[in-house]
Amino acid sequence: MVRGPIWSAAVVFLLGLNLRPAVTSLGSALPDIAAAPGVTGAVAAVLVALPLWVCGIGGLLAPWLQAATGTQRTVQVALVLLAAAQVVRVADGPFLLIAGTVLVCVAIALIATMLPLLVGGKSTAFSVCYTLSLGCGSTAGALITPWIVSESSWRFGLAGWAVLAAVTVPFSRRLDGNRPQRGVLSPLAVSKSGRAWGLTVYFGLVSTVTFLVMGWLPAILRDAGVSADVAGACLSLSMILGLPMMWLVPWWVHKRHNQHALLALLVLPSMISVAGLLAAPAVMPWLWATGLGVGMGGIALALTSIPRRAGADPQITTALSAMVQGGGFLIAGVGALACGLVHTITQSWQASLVMVLVVLCGQAGAGLVVVRPGVVRSAAVPQQRTAAWPERVPHLSANEPCPPR
Repeated sequence: MVRGPIWSAAVVFLLGLNLRPAVTSLGSALPDIAAAPGVTGAVAAVLVALPLWVCGIGGLLAPWLQAATGTQRTVQVALVLLAAAQVVRVADGPFLLIAGTVLVCVAIALIATMLPLLVGGKSTAFSVCYTLSLGCGSTAGALITPWIVSESSWRFGLAGWAVLAAVTVPFSRRLDGNRPQRGVLSPLAVSKSGRAWGLTVYFGLVSTVTFLVMGWLPAILRDAGVSADVAGACLSLSMILGLPMMWLVPWWVHKRHNQHALLALLVLPSMISVAGLLAAPAVMPWLWATGLGVGMGGIALALTSIPRRAGADPQITTALSAMVQGGGFLIAGVGALACGLVHTITQSWQASLVMVLVVLCGQAGAGLVVVRPGVVRSAAVPQQRTAAWPERVPHLSANEPCPPR
C-alpha cells in the first residue's frame, strides 16, 4: 500500500516512531507535571490511566474512519491531530492537559490500527521497521524527555515531540489507499474467531506487563534500597534491551517454524525477573531488568501476527487490528488499574507482583493460541488463497473448508 520499497520502510518506520513518545514522555515528566499549579493527585492519576483506555476505544473506532476517508487520509488526519494535541495539552491548566492527552491517544490509536494494514504481507524488513520503530520511540520518549525537562521545562518536554509528527505528515503523502470503502468490516466480524480472541488477550496482557514495568520498576527497586540512579539505569536497560527483541521477533516469526520456542523466550525471562523482584529485588536488579527487557518483545509478536493471521487480506487486517489493539488496550487498562489499586490498598509490592505473575501465566496461555498455524476468516469476506503463512496447511477459524493450495 506504499509506493516503493525504500519509501515503504521510511514511512512505516516514521509512523511507528510516533506511537510511543507522546505517552512515555508523559510518564517521564509526571513528577514535574504534578507540581504544576492546578494539577492535583487526581489529575495525575487520570493522566496515568488515560492512554490505555483511550487507545482502546480509538482503536475500535478506527475501521469506520478508514472506510469513510481511506487509509492515507486517516493517517494524515491522525498525524495532524497528534501534532496539534501535543502542543495544546501544555498550553494552560489541567483541563487542556487531560483533553489534549485524550486527543493524543485517539491519534495514536488511529495510526496504530492502520500500520498492520500498511505492513500487510510484505517482507520481513517491513515488520522489523514497524516493531523496531515502536521500541525506538518508547526508549526515546523515556530517556530524552527528562533531559529536555531538566534543560527547559516539562511543557517543552511534552510539546517537543509534536515536531516528529509534523515532520512525518509530508511522508504520509506517499501512502496509497486514499479511496474510501463502500462498507466497513467491523471488529465484530472477526470476533467469532478463537484465534482473534487469543491474539487480543495476548496483546492486552503483554501491554499490561509492559505498562507496569515502565511505571513500577524504578519505584520497586528504590523501595528495596536501590539508589535512584541505579533504579533509573535499570529501567533504561530494560527499554534498550527491548530494541533488539523488536528486530529478532519479526525475523523469527517470518523465518522460523518453531514459534513455541519464541513464546518461551518471551515469557520465561519475565517470569523469572518478576519472581526475583518478589524474592530479592535489590540483590541482582540488573538481571531482573534484563529479563523484563527481553519480555517486552512480546508486543512485537502480537503486532507481527496481525497481518499474518489476517492472511494479508486488507479488510480482515483492519478489523483484526482494531479488535486486537482496541480490545487489548482495554484489557491492559483493567489489568493496570487492578494491580495499581492492590498496591494502593496494601502499600506493598508483593501482592501486585504476584498479580503480574498471574498475568504472565495468562500471557503464556494466550500465546499458545497465537503461535498455532492458521488464519482468521470472516463470513463477510470471500475466501481467498494466501501465502502469508509458511505452514503447509492453514487452519481456518471459521467453519469453512480449507481452500486448496
